[in-house]
Amino acid sequence: MNVRRSALLAFVALAVTVLVVIPTPSGAWTQTVVRPGRPDIIVILTDDERRGTLRWMPSVWNQVVRRGIRYPNAMVPTSVCCPSRASILTGLFAHSTTVWSNLNGWRTFRNAGMQRRTVAVWLRRAGYRTGLVGKYLNEFRGSRKPRGWRVWHSFVGSNGSYYDYQLLNTSGSLTSYGSAPPDYSTSVLRRYAVRFLRSTPADRPLFLYFAPFAPHGPSTPAPRDTFLPSPLAPFSRPDFNESDVSDKPIWIRSLPLVSRSGVDASRGNEYRSLQAVDRAVHRIIQVQKARSRLGNTLLIVLSDNGEMWGEHRIVGKFVPYDSATRVPLAIRWTKRLPAAATDRRIALNLDIPVTIAAAAHATTGPVEGRNLLGGGRRAGFVLEAAAAQSPGGNGTNVTRPAYCGWRSLRYLYVRYANGWEELYDYARDPYELTDRHADPSMADVKRHLRRKTRLACDPPPPGYNWP
Repeated sequence: MNVRRSALLAFVALAVTVLVVIPTPSGAWTQTVVRPGRPDIIVILTDDERRGTLRWMPSVWNQVVRRGIRYPNAMVPTSVCCPSRASILTGLFAHSTTVWSNLNGWRTFRNAGMQRRTVAVWLRRAGYRTGLVGKYLNEFRGSRKPRGWRVWHSFVGSNGSYYDYQLLNTSGSLTSYGSAPPDYSTSVLRRYAVRFLRSTPADRPLFLYFAPFAPHGPSTPAPRDTFLPSPLAPFSRPDFNESDVSDKPIWIRSLPLVSRSGVDASRGNEYRSLQAVDRAVHRIIQVQKARSRLGNTLLIVLSDNGEMWGEHRIVGKFVPYDSATRVPLAIRWTKRLPAAATDRRIALNLDIPVTIAAAAHATTGPVEGRNLLGGGRRAGFVLEAAAAQSPGGNGTNVTRPAYCGWRSLRYLYVRYANGWEELYDYARDPYELTDRHADPSMADVKRHLRRKTRLACDPPPPGYNWP
């Protein structure tokens, strides 16, 4: 079901039943009769959470993943916080939002007029009570809440923090928090989120955008989780500390090996910091149940980007590789979607606001995302990023050139601004160990992917030019 079809269904009277397309647990698509109605919509957006980590969060796993749809092929075209969040808010690629980096991210977003075309604006016009609690965009320094938001509690002046931060509140006032245990940001934000839910009239639909800082580094756990034992086994993959990087770009060849103990210590703290998020999700679900709204709540859990744990000697994000671009994503909508289902289509961050708008019967502006609850399917998508400092092992930073590329479930093709190319075949090489861009047997594949890249990466990121 495409977005136009979903929008048409939005105008059907509430008393009339309609046919909608939903995925079955086997991944096939079928039609079912449901009664249309505007759900409460809650987005849980974590920061730098890697794929596969939803299992670390028992409430999320049991209450969302096992009671909804899991998207193992959820990805982001630009693996950087601010560009990704701009896409989650607007349904647009980075080349359309013009937000290419975290530096001056919010100002760029605002100056491009993007605050007037967010999912909050669409839903507010559709009669929703909207609230943002947590991280908005990097370097947000506004003195008042942006358009579309009725309730507002966001980090100000920084990327976010666990302690020693300020929140801009709905009234435009700043509240400062220190380093005492009650100031732990995930817990503070949870209280604001619960207050928003409880204060919303029962007959009015709500949209809550809950965006804690966890598990972003330094991944500080809540006081009660500081000494929580980590159940994680030592990280070990064939691409961890890749021994032969002679086929990788020159900026990777200069990276030292990553400290395995450092990676495992960081992973342990990420696990601990996510426990407070998990408790917040549990509390949000409890409140919705008490409000008799849980059955008609569209609950979405995802991360803004993935994270490298030493694959190809890289730590962090900012790169086109699978571990950085793949993100956790699960959607629950009781009585509307099947439980314990898996949808293996490519799902992108910019699909989230389009999906929300379709469920809310809200009219959007121009978008490039798709409704994930419809029947469309992507063959692939553009990868794009401006030049950035990419983190390697032992605190090393190197300059990674701007790039454009194309990603499908089978292939990854990337061309950097300096002309270097990479091509990986996931069917033969799931860990991206062998670059095949110069392989004569891959010439036709490379030509095809390069053509798709050139058409889709338009306009290209700053500093990038095609020959």
